[in-house]
Amino acid sequence: MKIKASTGPYESAADYLRHRYEIPEDLPQLPLEDEPFTAVWQETSGKAVLDFLANEFDLPAFDFDWERTGSLRITFANTLGGRLPVIMTADHQDFCNLDALLNARQAAQEIPLTVNAFTMQTRAPGVARHRVLLLNRAPYSNIPAEVLGLSGDDWLDRSHRLRQRHECAHYETLRIFGGMRNHALDEILADALGQIAAFGNFDANRQRVFFGLTRGKNTCTGRLSFYCRDLKESDRPLIYQAVDTVLDTVADEVNGLLAKKADDTALLTTLAGTSLARRLELLD
Repeated sequence: MKIKASTGPYESAADYLRHRYEIPEDLPQLPLEDEPFTAVWQETSGKAVLDFLANEFDLPAFDFDWERTGSLRITFANTLGGRLPVIMTADHQDFCNLDALLNARQAAQEIPLTVNAFTMQTRAPGVARHRVLLLNRAPYSNIPAEVLGLSGDDWLDRSHRLRQRHECAHYETLRIFGGMRNHALDEILADALGQIAAFGNFDANRQRVFFGLTRGKNTCTGRLSFYCRDLKESDRPLIYQAVDTVLDTVADEVNGLLAKKADDTALLTTLAGTSLARRLELLD
């Protein structure tokens, strides 16, 4: 699939597809050591989460209207980039409240119901520059359970595992490779590791559902469109087509590595180190 470069104020489709991460010849010892801020966080649950945020970081947690304080949790995720605090909610308004609280906003902003996770660098003074995963318990990519042939509770459990591993993958590319982007390659990488955590494999058709793609069409009705918003509108169908084309190849790569008992490091470096453009070239 050949895509010509374009000129103008937007990133070209060709440049977009060339994005990849440089994989060091000698990787550091993994997992990396925890970042220093991690030591001040602690696991807690229920209303104690708000007490902890108020007492430890002087955050005005009680200034917000909370819906389900008993469902709030702070845990830790073990990643290749070190441990990371995870704050979990079970209500979208509480998710919005925590986003505002950790970023020193006095009121919650409206966040689309389809958005239920952030890998954030906090801005509030008492907790500034901490990296935190903020996760809300909701169906992944706003996909109903019946679309995947699952019960509601099963899908919520799998969604949580998928969402947490997805966000951990972004943190891993940031710490190990020096960056993370709102980009189709990063989302394929993160969803692949998330699918493995939730389902034990990577399925290309399942990924098309998560992205809002239909096989063989260059249209998008889901979240992949968000990761193409810096492209000209006329270029976006090229990316939808490219992603649809490479997903089966990625599934073969990932499931082949799983069959060989590859570890998370091998999965991460393989997915991050090969651009979508290169995968398209290999198909020609």
